[in-house]
Amino acid sequence: MRSMRTRGRLALAAGSALLLGVLLGAGSAEAQNLEEYDYENLRLQAIGVDLVWANAKDAKGAVGFGIRADLSPLGPQVRVVPRFAFWKADIEEKAVAKFEANLEELCTPPGCTIELGDLRRNFWIVGFDLQWVLSNPVVAPYLGIGADLYILDDSGQAIKGTFLDDAVVTAGLSGVAGLQFDQGRHLRLYLDVRGTLVTSASNVAIYAGIAYRF
Repeated sequence: MRSMRTRGRLALAAGSALLLGVLLGAGSAEAQNLEEYDYENLRLQAIGVDLVWANAKDAKGAVGFGIRADLSPLGPQVRVVPRFAFWKADIEEKAVAKFEANLEELCTPPGCTIELGDLRRNFWIVGFDLQWVLSNPVVAPYLGIGADLYILDDSGQAIKGTFLDDAVVTAGLSGVAGLQFDQGRHLRLYLDVRGTLVTSASNVAIYAGIAYRF
């Protein structure tokens, strides 16, 4: 769990620092100015679907899916990427046992035993990235930073209909690094790694997808 959080922090820090450095360097080298970065330039350039593998805090590794769009150009080699993802994972036994112990401490009178059994967690993510893409007609690496809205919803027979069954909404900050492969005029393949810092659900995820280019 600790190593997963460390990987998330490293991915976020590296992505943020590299993206900022590249943007500042490009601006200095090419004498670009802020007028080149304008949301009015944005157009829908591509839309894609993802296969996701994720490893989140207190949860086992799981497979899910995602959808993303490419809105370009915000500025030279910079795009906005709205995205959505979902996966469902089993909560680790250690995390369930710790939660049971915390609930037992609240029992009146003391000495009760609580067994929650198997629990699962739904991860619903809506967010967007600012991504810098290296100009290349075929293969292009990219880096980005993102803002995320997470909806976390636990489920299980023992907590059904209780306050533990309610969804929790929280925010996250992520860093991403990846490669995209343009195959012909309309087809794009991509693979990226994302680290996200988010309350109770920090995670590292791998996204592989295919997009249609307009």
